[in-house]
Amino acid sequence: MKPCAVLFLVVVLAASGTVCTASRAARAECDPLALRPCVPVILWGDPPSRACCAKLRKQRRCLCKYAKSPYVGRYINSQNSKKVAAACRVRVPRC
Repeated sequence: MKPCAVLFLVVVLAASGTVCTASRAARAECDPLALRPCVPVILWGDPPSRACCAKLRKQRRCLCKYAKSPYVGRYINSQNSKKVAAACRVRVPRC
């Protein structure tokens, strides 16, 4: 994935606020910005940090929502995000 594409993703996420449109509690739980610790992993191929893996585990229930999102879907469905999930030993749900 190109670095500018991931940077664009972060900008879109920051501008859009949140992808989830359910209740207030669901929005607090499904926050794609919480995955920011994983951006260096995708940008530079660094090994995922503990923070990245912890956030990914917390957001696991939201990955299908993100995958269907016009804002972040292509990043969630990318090979790089699958590599991050594998390195963090997070099972990606089938959507």
